Amino acid sequence: MGTDYIGNLVPVLRKSDFDDVATEFLQKYCPEALEKPMPVPIEYIARKMGLFVCTDYRLTEDFSVYGQICFSSGIVDVYDKDEDEYREQFFRRGTILIDPDTILERNIGCFNNTVAHECVHWFKHRLYHFYNIEARNKIAVSARHFVRIQDESSKSTWSDEDWMEWQANGIAPRILMPKKTFIEKFNQLKTSCSKFGKMIIELWIYDKLANFFKVSKKSVKIRINELGLRLI
Repeated sequence: MGTDYIGNLVPVLRKSDFDDVATEFLQKYCPEALEKPMPVPIEYIARKMGLFVCTDYRLTEDFSVYGQICFSSGIVDVYDKDEDEYREQFFRRGTILIDPDTILERNIGCFNNTVAHECVHWFKHRLYHFYNIEARNKIAVSARHFVRIQDESSKSTWSDEDWMEWQANGIAPRILMPKKTFIEKFNQLKTSCSKFGKMIIELWIYDKLANFFKVSKKSVKIRINELGLRLI
């Protein structure tokens, strides 16, 4: 799909566009994930995009940032847990920094979603950041994936960064759970457990889908609801 930009090179995307963007992404980097249900190999895709995933550094003291991507080579502040202080660290362009506690404190689904989130930034938002590097003479430009969820009722006051975070937040889980194959896997599981009660089916399907697609159960529940899938 073609991409329209507003004057400052932020893509013009609606929520209804997110599945199309996820499909466009997978057609380019992992088309087989659009043909049959499978866990999307997001770290492999990141490498295919020329990106490097690094989990060696804490990003914040309070774990308020899951991940970060560097659009240019330069200095980034990281948190040294042993010394209890922030310090400067050089990273090369295309480095995805994932806080190691993303797995320890959350789960592999959170880790995969964070990698996908940063890949979306590179896929759709790098023009904006490359412009900032040149026009504003920034040495290191990056996008940070914060833990907090944005309040969509305040869109009228959002900054460019808020819009791009909202887009990455919405597109990343759709990459990990492609619409067509997610529905296919959901229907397979639903058929195999149709004799059980609704509560058992719900818990079982959430667990099975989360384990299969390597995402969190919360993400599975949201995906099922937004696709309008019925458990019974």
